[in-house]
Amino acid sequence: MIYFYHHFLDLCCGSGDLAFLLSERVGSDGKVIGFDFSRKQLSVASLRQHLLSKACYKNIEWIEGDAIELPFSDCSFDAITMGYGLRNVFDRCKAMQEMFRVLKPGQGYPSLISIKALNHLLHQLRYC
Repeated sequence: MIYFYHHFLDLCCGSGDLAFLLSERVGSDGKVIGFDFSRKQLSVASLRQHLLSKACYKNIEWIEGDAIELPFSDCSFDAITMGYGLRNVFDRCKAMQEMFRVLKPGQGYPSLISIKALNHLLHQLRYC
């Protein structure tokens, strides 16, 4: 179950909706990294974090960067979420390789993606 994990990466986090939900699940003992290429979206997320000012939201850190070059060590995260962001990544194969590189072995990758889009993505990944 997702709430037993303590260190989350929310890729393509946008304004932080999933990061806030994850933060509530992991509580003050956990850590959530909201990661996005858009400085503007991260500014919105940070502003929301301060306006909402829940104690558990202090465990969220916002980082700007590219999903195909994650600045994290191997096996850093218990779980990775990526709302609908994968459809917007230019090099999906590289992004998936990076996700699995920073994900701890045997852990999960929840994503909000339609079945049609998932089938298309899996077909593409066969050729990575």
